[in-house]
Amino acid sequence: MLPEKRNEERFPMATSVRYQRKGSQLFSNSVGQNISDSGIGFISHEFFPVATHLIFELQHPKTQEYLKTAGKIVWISSQPHSENFLVGARFIEPVTPL
Repeated sequence: MLPEKRNEERFPMATSVRYQRKGSQLFSNSVGQNISDSGIGFISHEFFPVATHLIFELQHPKTQEYLKTAGKIVWISSQPHSENFLVGARFIEPVTPL
């Protein structure tokens, strides 16, 4: 088993997440897996190279507040027997209310 690299408490989330590539006008929809103060894990139908910048709009599962922030992809893995990817992004801008 690999050692845990995360320092922040993660909260499970099964709510929708909207994201767009930085500089794009189009949003895509996804489902969140978990969130912390420093990042988010989500499912995507798209492959993203590591270091891709995204803008996120989501509802925090603990506070129910709608939030917007920017993040950078730090890892991505394909899901067995699926065309989906599990993606991890680190927040690179402060999280702000929508």
